Amino acid sequence: MVFFFGCTKNPGETPPVHDTVTVVKNDTIIKNDTIYGTKPDSTVNLTKGLLLYLPFTGNINDSSGNNNPTVAVGSVLTYDAHGYANSAFGSNGSQKIYVTNNGSIKFDTAWAISLGFMVNDSRPETYISMVDPATGYGPSFNFGNTLATLPYLACGSGDITLGCNNYGPVNNYNITDSTNFIPVAGSWYNGIVIYHKGTLQTYINGTLISTKVGAGTQAELCPASKVIIGAWWDGGPQGLNGKLDNIRLYNRVLTPHEIAVLSSSYQVTSNSLRPGLRSH
Repeated sequence: MVFFFGCTKNPGETPPVHDTVTVVKNDTIIKNDTIYGTKPDSTVNLTKGLLLYLPFTGNINDSSGNNNPTVAVGSVLTYDAHGYANSAFGSNGSQKIYVTNNGSIKFDTAWAISLGFMVNDSRPETYISMVDPATGYGPSFNFGNTLATLPYLACGSGDITLGCNNYGPVNNYNITDSTNFIPVAGSWYNGIVIYHKGTLQTYINGTLISTKVGAGTQAELCPASKVIIGAWWDGGPQGLNGKLDNIRLYNRVLTPHEIAVLSSSYQVTSNSLRPGLRSH
């Protein structure tokens, strides 16, 4: 919201009483400002609330400090967006990584995912999910080109009311947001999904592209669920045909400044350094 304030006076005349304010305000004031309910936090702390971090620096280890165990299915390391070998996750549709929650992955009213992604085609495919891989029950989230008949980027979240012995139906609590964004094959993007009390927001390269509001208040989190890189549950549709990099999972909402940093550090055309090597 923008407000403009202005006032002038005529120095050759004695102002009447009702112009007293004009006499006091000797200079013209033009003020442009954005009004926030709460001022955005300018602090950038990318380790705060970090549950999982996969930078793929020659391995598939969790570098968040939580040391969640990771197991690869197939050969998963490949060249990243900058041409570094063994520095990104790659799959032709069958490779994946299972991340077992060692108890450190905990969230309730909020979570956030940030990752770099590149797809080779526009078919349905999952980039990242959290679900029981054996049954498909109790999904916390999924993100990718997950719609069966549309090529749009989509994300879904499970609500705590779902329970851990059910699939995730699409309703006002367990929501799916089809963003209408179609990734260009062969192009790298930064994707960020933020969940907060039933609402999903999706950002591409730092720009909010879609918001979906649901009636839920707390995210699903089940003991048997694993974070799956490059796929949905074992009986689900095809996995990713493409690449992922710098995968982060948080237990909180990211600030606008953090979103800007995460997205700008993955703009391949404007950054000659591999994102994982940056100091912020």
